[in-house]
Amino acid sequence: MRPASVDGTGEEVRVLTVMPGLGERNLEAVLRTGAAEYPDRLAVRDRQAAFSYGELWEDCLRVAGGFAALGVGRQDPVLLMLDNHIDFVRVWLGLVGGGGVEVPVNTAYLGSILSYVINQSGARVMVVEDRYLPRLLDVASDLVGLETVVVRGRAPDGPLAWRTVALDEVLAGRAIDPVHLDPWDLHGIMYTSGTTGPSKGVRVTHAHAYGYASPSAYGVATADDVAVVALPLFHIGGQWAGVYNALIAGGSAAVLDGFSASKFWDDIRAYGCTVGLLLGAMADFLIRQPQRLDDADNPFRVAVVVPLGAEPQVFAERFGVQVCTAYGSTEASAVIASGLERVVPRSCGIIRDGFDARLVDVNDLEVPVGQVGELVVRSREPWMLMDGYHQMPDATVRAWRNLWFHTGDAFYRDESGTFFFVDRLKDAIRRRGENVSSFEVEAEISHHPAVAECAVVGVESEHSEQEIKASVVLQPGAELSGEDLIGFLTGRLPYFMIPRYIEFRDELPKTPTQKIRKEALRAAGTEGNFDAVAAGVAPARDTAR
Repeated sequence: MRPASVDGTGEEVRVLTVMPGLGERNLEAVLRTGAAEYPDRLAVRDRQAAFSYGELWEDCLRVAGGFAALGVGRQDPVLLMLDNHIDFVRVWLGLVGGGGVEVPVNTAYLGSILSYVINQSGARVMVVEDRYLPRLLDVASDLVGLETVVVRGRAPDGPLAWRTVALDEVLAGRAIDPVHLDPWDLHGIMYTSGTTGPSKGVRVTHAHAYGYASPSAYGVATADDVAVVALPLFHIGGQWAGVYNALIAGGSAAVLDGFSASKFWDDIRAYGCTVGLLLGAMADFLIRQPQRLDDADNPFRVAVVVPLGAEPQVFAERFGVQVCTAYGSTEASAVIASGLERVVPRSCGIIRDGFDARLVDVNDLEVPVGQVGELVVRSREPWMLMDGYHQMPDATVRAWRNLWFHTGDAFYRDESGTFFFVDRLKDAIRRRGENVSSFEVEAEISHHPAVAECAVVGVESEHSEQEIKASVVLQPGAELSGEDLIGFLTGRLPYFMIPRYIEFRDELPKTPTQKIRKEALRAAGTEGNFDAVAAGVAPARDTAR
């Protein structure tokens, strides 16, 4: 431990900057330590319930026993399709702390994307909110290995295709003895959108998850802090940078059911939140809210804003907080961070201790300072980066070409060693805090009988991330409106993958080898395109609500 900074009151703030030995970097050790050293301290809460560290450890062992009674063994994967609430935390901690492997599922998934993740994971058990059961039923005939569905809420009347168990039964399981976990044991299989193919399941070890979540990654959380968790728990930003980060620090986490710009600061005051991770778009939404005299009258101390915009001081001054930033990925952990001392507009920070990074060209040769190259990374300790892509050995080998993990992200670095993110090298799109695969969106658009060909790109947004533009070529003689295409995609794609802009073209620009020139589509912008927002047909944030 060392003093990291001084907060606005002048009091010393102490932050964990050195990680424990490799063998202690696992969920079971974190929970066991908390229960032994500060059992009565608040660990996590939501609007309905709260758990101290002692209670959380006891609950973990009960839930682990509940999963064991279902036949879930050590390192068996279990799918979790749950909303943000304390039950998600309890299921995750009990499953993984008991030796199982979590497979979080984006709650917007449906159709072929949902069935793909379920089948590819190899999981036999799935925990799901009752309101998502209709989506499971829609793809039941496509599922090959699912045997048991644990339902939070009320299961539908009548027999289902699987054994059905109430989540309350699992949560009230018979406690088992603590399970020893090694740093190389799997913590989870986390699905991240592919750019030229189906989503990949990232095999995350316990040491890897701990390294991403550790307060040493961000230089922020302390035992006195309360972390706000407004991001989805099925994402590493909500789960690891939110709840797990707080638990490792010995602080507490307040789990919100979602992000609301108009209610955010009221929630911060109500829960006494002092730190938290915000997407750049979230910070932008907060800045766009009408100013209030009490904007800076809040307990918030530090906001980790990712990505960092051009004027972080505007956010900091208006809301009376400190701002820092970081860069990470599901595969590569949080490898770059600014801390509170090296905050540079539009930057990500410097490489963390324990990791090496290079910026390379297409042949993996290092590029000069100031020149754009692909970020490649590796760890100086074992098991701190991904174990590979689940059941995708070829993709794993490509990602680890020349013994460095290739992030697929373009950066440049200045003389001081500060890294600046430029763009994805491929065609992934960042929208609403989600990585969107253009491949998957194009596949669904192409299912429309009037569509001959299409291409999907990310274009500039009025917020800090991107909007989705689809360029569409119709079949000869076919007719299709923007409204009709949006209607067709609604129910086939998650809300965040449905394009905002639709451009109808006679043909797509292509290279001599007939590859679509997406850079030309991006450069063309959106003027004259159909705009789903302006037309009033943009999909609701979640069609299940």
